[in-house]
Amino acid sequence: MYKLYWAPGTAAMAPQAVLEEIGAAYEPVRLDIAARQHEQPEYKALNPNGRIPTLVDGDFVIFETAAICLYLCEKHPQAKLAPADLQTRGRFYQWLTYMTNTVQVGFLDWFHPDWTFSDRDGQAALKAQAEETLYRNFQVLNDGVGDRPFVTGEQFTVCDIFLTMMARWSRFLHRPMWQWPNLRRIAAATHMRPAFQRMMHKQGIAWAENWPRD
Repeated sequence: MYKLYWAPGTAAMAPQAVLEEIGAAYEPVRLDIAARQHEQPEYKALNPNGRIPTLVDGDFVIFETAAICLYLCEKHPQAKLAPADLQTRGRFYQWLTYMTNTVQVGFLDWFHPDWTFSDRDGQAALKAQAEETLYRNFQVLNDGVGDRPFVTGEQFTVCDIFLTMMARWSRFLHRPMWQWPNLRRIAAATHMRPAFQRMMHKQGIAWAENWPRD
């Protein structure tokens, strides 16, 4: 049985949704961020950065959200959460890397400008810059997806789960991710999947209240 260390609404959403899609047995271990459990020695022995999530598979420990998702894809190919075709898989790697290395970094700066600046003026400037950068990133992703039903084409993959997690994070921005039509289409389809719904129920979180009502 897997063990997933998580906290509500964090990047643990993606691997937990993957586990639900796979149908694998797992033990969710909730970390209390307010109590700073993720910074305690016991957890940092598993994840030295003290970030969430971390996955334990027997004696094997892996952290970083995208890496956990890829590991689960490789262990459970029958779930078909990664493309088999080489070029489509290359595109899958491209967009997953883009989301975790570029878009997610923008979200970190927006949510946590205090990690970079101690003064309020510096924090406000970084937050404003991060928001504008996120909009440019959303446009790149929107244009790259085009009119495909999912990020990499006809097949639903981990990329769609990752995108939808970020769409929920964007609900506090002046221009949430769903204002980009291709990203909205994918997030709308993904967040209604039974596995994604189970993940949100287990985390005790709801979808964005300001999601547009058609």
